[in-house]
Amino acid sequence: MSERIYRGNMISIIASAFILVELILVLINGLQYLFSTTSKLLMWIIFILALPSYITYSRSNLKKSFFMRVFGALAIVIAFAGLILIQLNQFIGIETLILGYMFEPLAGISIYLSLYNVNKLFSSLFFYGALIYTIGLPMYLINLGIVSVAGDVIKMIGLFMLIMSFYTKRRVL
Repeated sequence: MSERIYRGNMISIIASAFILVELILVLINGLQYLFSTTSKLLMWIIFILALPSYITYSRSNLKKSFFMRVFGALAIVIAFAGLILIQLNQFIGIETLILGYMFEPLAGISIYLSLYNVNKLFSSLFFYGALIYTIGLPMYLINLGIVSVAGDVIKMIGLFMLIMSFYTKRRVL
C-alpha cells in the first residue's frame, strides 16, 4: 500500500466515524433530524473530509483509477447539491444526497482492486462494508437504517485493519 493510499484511508476512517455518529443519530431521531443544525454540521464535516480523501486517492497509483476519478467526482458534486437543498430544508436534498452516495462504491472499486493484494480480507471488509452502508441508506425510509450502520461499522473495521497493517509494516522497516 502506498503512502497516499494510507493517507486516503486515514481521512476515510475519520469521515466514517462522523458518518457513524450521523447514522446513529438519524436512526434514533428519525429522518427529520437531518434538518437539525447538528446534523447539517455533521454532514458538512463529512463533505469537507471527502475532498482531501478524493484528492489523495486520485493522486495515488490506484488500479482502474478512472473509477475513482469519474465516480468519486460525481459523488461529490451530487452530494454537494443535496447538501445545499438540505440547508434549504428541502426533503429532495436527502434523496439527492443518497443518490450522490450511490456512486461511492463505484469509486471504491479502484481502492478495492489496489488493496486486494495487500490483504484480501481487510480490503473486502472495507469495500463490501461501504457497499452495505450505501445500500442501507434508502432503507432509513422503511425503518431499516441499522443496515447502513452495520455497513459503516464493517467498512471501518476493514479500514482500521488496513491502516494498522500498513503502520505495522512501516514500523518494522
